[in-house]
Parts: sequence; C-alpha cells; structure tokens
Amino acid sequence: MPALSRLWDGESSGRVPAFTVRVSERARHVRLVVTSGGELVVVAPPRFDQRKIPALVQAKLPWIERARARVAARRAAAAAREDAGLPERLRLTGLGEEWPVEYRQGRGRRASAREAAGGRLVVTAPPGDEEAARRALTSYVRRRAVRELPVRLQAAATRYGFRCEQVSIRHQRSRWGSCSPRGAISLNLRLLFLRPELLDYVLLHELCHTRELNHSERFWALLRSLDPECDTHRRETREAWRALPRWLRTQDGSGSL
Repeated sequence: MPALSRLWDGESSGRVPAFTVRVSERARHVRLVVTSGGELVVVAPPRFDQRKIPALVQAKLPWIERARARVAARRAAAAAREDAGLPERLRLTGLGEEWPVEYRQGRGRRASAREAAGGRLVVTAPPGDEEAARRALTSYVRRRAVRELPVRLQAAATRYGFRCEQVSIRHQRSRWGSCSPRGAISLNLRLLFLRPELLDYVLLHELCHTRELNHSERFWALLRSLDPECDTHRRETREAWRALPRWLRTQDGSGSL
C-alpha cells in the first residue's frame, strides 16, 4: 500500500513549523525527515494518533533546525560547485565509463579523488576550495589516462604494424597529441573525453607520425589507408574541444593536431 500524505500547515502557529505527514505501512515508529528541499516530513505508522505529532515536532525543533542548516549548507556547496563547473557525474566517454561524483569536506589542505564502493568517485577537498576539488579531479583523470592510453596505443601499434617505445601523458592546452623526431608520442589526458572512434583516430594519427613526421600528402595517404573516415574524424576532433567539460577546459585550449 503506498504511503498517504497530509499537509499540516494549520499547525504552524507558535513554534511548530509546517510539516507533511506520510502514513506508511512499513513504518514501525514515528520518524522525522528533512528533505533535500528543506521540507519537514513526519513518517508515521497507520494507527498512530496524529494529534500527538505537533508536540513531537515541537520537541524536536533543535534537531530540525540543525538538519535544515545541514541541508542548506549542502545546497550552497552544490550551487558553488555548479558555478565552478564541477561535475555531479564524471563521464569518461573514451572508456565508456560514467562515475557519480560525491564531494566531501576534508580537514587538511590536501584534496583527493578516489574510486569508492558502489561505482562512485569521492572527491575530498578543504571546505569551499573548489579549485582544490578541480585539481583532484584532474589528477584522477591523469592517473586513468596514464593507465589506459599507453595500453590502447600499443594495441593500435601492434594491429597496424608500428613501433612506439616511449609514451607520455600530458595536459596539453592546444594539442590532442604530438610525436617527437625520435618517435616519442605524447598524449593529452583530455582524450578520455572524446568518443572512442575519435580517440582511436588520434592514436593512429600519432603512430603515422612515427613514419612521416609531417603533414605531407604521404602522411595523409598513409592515415587514410588505415582510417577510411580520416577526414571526418579530423574535422570532428578539431571541434571536439568545445564539448570538453567546463572544469577541464582552459581558455586557450583548441584541441588541434
């Protein structure tokens, strides 16, 4: 049987605030709940005498005020995170992963981001320090990029017959990747936010540079022979930086190759 609700707004005279009574078959005792919107809900068993509830609410006023203060603080913190562009969910599109993000206040000056039970990402930072939370998120993305991108690059190298002996991960502002004259490849940690086919295009692009360290016709011919959608992927990667998460983007980032 679904819970029944009743709004008690006529009881708000004196020191008793307005509240809603929810009658629940599952309830064994009366309990008070302050919702995320700050509303007070009293959950009661079906046969409880509801005339007693206003007195119970009045007796719990200190607890209600503290609970509402905590809710208000959480809402203010969420608003600050939204203004700062911090995500409620971290979407690593290139890996096919999505992590709900939980923010916690830490006691020290250091911030951290770690994977927790239930498929959550927990970010701990000093109170009100949104920049520290952003750095912690970026550090987490970097760790994932270090773990995932070299493996994916080596798999592509093996598949297409390339050799790549040195790979580094950077947070580049203007390139998805680069290749040195010695064949060392650098990859942007932001690649984890691209669609998988665009991520693979960038890896193949850089591998082709180990043979053709330029953007000559021979380079493009080689890349097109391995990726028939090369021209489309090239155009899409040039525009993809605009869709990067706001908290990760920098003003001068252009995501070029």
